[in-house]
Amino acid sequence: MTRSQWFKRLSALCLVSASLLLTPAAVAQKHLKQNLSQLTNQASSIVSGQVVSVTDGFDERKRPYTQITIRVGMDAKNKHKAGSEYTFRQFGLLKPRSMGNGKVYLGVSPEGFARWSVGEQVVAFMNPDLGAGLTSTVGLEQGKFIVQNGKVSNQLGNIGLFDGMNTQSLSPEEQSLITTAGAVDAAAFMSLVGKLVQEAK
Repeated sequence: MTRSQWFKRLSALCLVSASLLLTPAAVAQKHLKQNLSQLTNQASSIVSGQVVSVTDGFDERKRPYTQITIRVGMDAKNKHKAGSEYTFRQFGLLKPRSMGNGKVYLGVSPEGFARWSVGEQVVAFMNPDLGAGLTSTVGLEQGKFIVQNGKVSNQLGNIGLFDGMNTQSLSPEEQSLITTAGAVDAAAFMSLVGKLVQEAK
């Protein structure tokens, strides 16, 4: 690698690092295990619906982003109406991008961020805007769930999702739910989320 190539790569890495500083709260959440009660309490909205668009690009400040649009089925916190579309941006591109000048931009979404695909049925526990138009799911990959075949699971396979939760107010069915390993019944999951939302008011 020539000195010129080395400096170009270093410059690209510095830009990525600087952009990450714009979302310190999101990055910190990667290292903080959070149970369902904590995810629910910290979320500004809890959107369930279908992912209808996933694109990426650079904003006016030349920061890389992935833009996700979800057609809302419901929002457990009633921030978004059923049938509406909720669009947000998280840091980083979907994949490295050729800049057309012989350079490749490497600023993809960091490890631990939620990954999105068009057509997915999801439940997304969303942070408020983390600053400058960027946000993320609460706990990053912990706060994005896929609904499939009537079951729901996050990108960690629900590991630790129910750890340390107060079970005193839970029904026998809900207590059975939180002792289930792996994916859990989607309807029961959403019912429990709704209960946690009400208890937090």
